[in-house]
Amino acid sequence: MKIALSILAAAAALALSGCGQMDLTPEGDPGRVLTGTVDVGGEVALPSDTTVTVRVVDTSGAGMPPVVLGSQTITNPGAAPIAFRVEYRAEDEVLRRGLNVDARISFGGKVRYYNLNRYAVTLGNAADEHRIAVVPAGP
Repeated sequence: MKIALSILAAAAALALSGCGQMDLTPEGDPGRVLTGTVDVGGEVALPSDTTVTVRVVDTSGAGMPPVVLGSQTITNPGAAPIAFRVEYRAEDEVLRRGLNVDARISFGGKVRYYNLNRYAVTLGNAADEHRIAVVPAGP
């Protein structure tokens, strides 16, 4: 009985010794960067109190508010188009579903421009430069 138990323990130790080499990290690089420009439709001088916010959001949760995976806020950008760089975290599985980019330009205490169309970030275009067109928010 002691010999059988010793053999079983030795076999278990050998089997588990390879587990230290297992890689349990998610597929792909979770630390990512989205770059591009926010475009208002030409070269436009913006007031000095302008704030531009670009966010990468996951809207896949049904009925849930979007999850912000990364954002950048730019103050007093000068003139449009405005270059942005957003660091965010997303595994390959999340990018296969797709993420959205949300851009807003505010000044005078109000949102003045926002992106009306959805801009998807996927596994296929995550490394590309993105041009986010914004439209006036209203009067």
